[in-house]
Amino acid sequence: MYIRQLNEELDLPWLMLGAFNEIMYAYEKDGGNPRPLIMMQKFRECIADCGLEDMGFFGDVFTWSRNGIRERLDRAVCNERWAALFPMFGVINEAPVHSDHRPIVVDTEVHAGALAPWSSGTKFFEARWLKEETVETIVNTAWAKAVASGARGIAAITKLVHEDMHTWDCRVLKGPVNRIKRLKQELEEIYWMQRGRANWLLHGDRNNAFFHHSATQRKKRNHITKLIDESGIWHEVGGS
Repeated sequence: MYIRQLNEELDLPWLMLGAFNEIMYAYEKDGGNPRPLIMMQKFRECIADCGLEDMGFFGDVFTWSRNGIRERLDRAVCNERWAALFPMFGVINEAPVHSDHRPIVVDTEVHAGALAPWSSGTKFFEARWLKEETVETIVNTAWAKAVASGARGIAAITKLVHEDMHTWDCRVLKGPVNRIKRLKQELEEIYWMQRGRANWLLHGDRNNAFFHHSATQRKKRNHITKLIDESGIWHEVGGS
């Protein structure tokens, strides 16, 4: 493909966006005959081999529609070096105007608050989901579940699938990470609680002489060797 040729010629941060005329996964097509699996697989392999990743999107998943068929033919992809330069990027699938394709816009500051409507807490599709091996199974299962629940129409079904995707993301993908964070926090709290007694625990287990030495030093600090009388004269205190 032309993308592979570009990849061989470039050694720079780069981004591609527009109509690729291909979909990556079956759920990116609604209506008409199913897309051959081999074609979607080759497209995914091409993107991966070139070190590119789908950048996700805000808005409608389908960027092209005609005669009752809708597909996500338009997208943006970039390599890690480009993403590192613009960490606040976002891709917006705008409303179609004079074409059956939606215009897609890359905003390099979308997550920095430059685009207020997208900072309202609404949950959107995450591009990183596409890197998970089980994502297609998760979508198919969620779709079947939505249909079985009585949902009718693509909008209602997609809404339920979207909710299940975020539940999967929270419990499966982010769950272990969040648990590790909590455990690290708990360990840090325990560390600070025990730090004041760490020497006692360490030396006490290994050498009882540590306790004797500490007790002797405390006795020396607490022992009274001199007293001062009412006239201001110091007197030595005998004994121990």
